Amino acid sequence: MSGSNKARTTGFPAYSAASVLYRWLEGKPVDDFRVMREAIRQQMGTNGNQVNWTQPDEWIPARLEGTARELALRLWNDSGKELNPKNVSGPMRLASNYALLAEAGGRYQLTGRGSAFVEQDPVVLREIDQEEGVTQLLVILAGFTSVQRKDLLPLWEAFLQEQSNIRSPATVASKLYDRLVNVVERGLVERQGWKYSLTKEGQAYLGRTVPQEVRRRQAVDEVVKAANLEQRELLRRQLASINPYRFELLVGQLLTAMDYLDVMVTQQSGDKGVDVVATAKFGITSVREIVQVKRVAGSIGRPVVDQLRGGLHYFQAIKGTIITLGTFSAGAKTAALAPNVAPITLIDGETLLDLLFEHGVGVGRREVVLYEVDEHFLLNTDQDDSEELSA
Repeated sequence: MSGSNKARTTGFPAYSAASVLYRWLEGKPVDDFRVMREAIRQQMGTNGNQVNWTQPDEWIPARLEGTARELALRLWNDSGKELNPKNVSGPMRLASNYALLAEAGGRYQLTGRGSAFVEQDPVVLREIDQEEGVTQLLVILAGFTSVQRKDLLPLWEAFLQEQSNIRSPATVASKLYDRLVNVVERGLVERQGWKYSLTKEGQAYLGRTVPQEVRRRQAVDEVVKAANLEQRELLRRQLASINPYRFELLVGQLLTAMDYLDVMVTQQSGDKGVDVVATAKFGITSVREIVQVKRVAGSIGRPVVDQLRGGLHYFQAIKGTIITLGTFSAGAKTAALAPNVAPITLIDGETLLDLLFEHGVGVGRREVVLYEVDEHFLLNTDQDDSEELSA
């Protein structure tokens, strides 16, 4: 670990929420705010009579009294019901870590840095981003076209191993989640479903923010990303043109790689529209599943979903999956999620490509070694090191 302590703010907030709180706190009595926070804290962690914290209009009058109730309601209403009084700990830790608030005469006031923060001064925001690992997170994201949070974790953990004293897996994951929420709220990153990708605004921010050596590494990442996109499109074209039965075999190999058991590709005739039969394992439970494969680029409609569901009993299956190179109509998606009937999972072309790359089916992985000079070692060798080497 270097001497730094990056990403030290627990409950790292969205900057917009923090700014709302800091503006609201200016001139408010410090003691009253502390009373409110303590009253809220005392309502947490009890097993009986749980609090629904998502409904401040309900829990504030029901659980708080006196000054605590009055101040919590004022904060909730003055913020346009956007800032839940329960969620002030993260912004207050941020203010403490970066001297954004001060106390004068028993009341809160914005410091110069605090005023700059709420006005979104780029210098102050950049400093906090660098100290909190936000900049490094954006650099990591720049290496992907789109990526799930679980695939960011190893790179994020490696960064924290080097730049902080954080070791707990739960804390590592929590720090990553908080910072992803922050950059999505700022428009630097876009979230679609489970995946995150850097926006044009995020790319521009990196170009203004990161040092030259990071930009060189980012340039390498961009080359790799472009090459991977090219291979993805090549795989898409080849899947659209291969023999249909070969495509079904590929799906069978994918299911095996995903830890399905007893995977069997059916005969090419008399299969009642079912192409693959497999067993999915959920803990101690095994579930028989049938899969229909559609090697088409168009949209799959509801009749295909109904047909597959109707064929479940022929294979003693309780769920089904449809995999296509194309997409699914709104009707198909609605039918797949219909209540009180067997579930049908829909995997479209983009998701199929994601799974093939994730599990290495139909694609290979080539490692690229990038060497970097260890300037810290070269520039910080002291006399004691020299004596030890010559001994």
